Amino acid sequence: MNLMTNTTPTLLAAGGLAAALISPLANAAHPSFDCAKATHEAEQLICKDAELAELDQSLAELYTSLMRHTPASQQGALKTEQRGWVKGRNDCWKSDDQRGCIKAEYRSRINELKDD
Repeated sequence: MNLMTNTTPTLLAAGGLAAALISPLANAAHPSFDCAKATHEAEQLICKDAELAELDQSLAELYTSLMRHTPASQQGALKTEQRGWVKGRNDCWKSDDQRGCIKAEYRSRINELKDD
């Protein structure tokens, strides 16, 4: 009886800790990149924000589709353009409204790629 009384709080505490650790992961945003490797402030913000992560996924899907339908001779230019866009998105750390800036960058890029 004493053994059960002593271990039950430990098990409950461990279960509570596990739930606390799992809960944020269950609600975490899932962008197109690995959040464990996110080093830039913009990437870290995207990993914490479901709407930004969704925009990132949408852009990644659109970009991948566009690359599949772009002639090989033009893919290099599209990759270079995308790298430049990522640098511009990352410059949002300078903005007073980083989230708003990132959101606007994604919407602008998605619209730009849809027009291509």
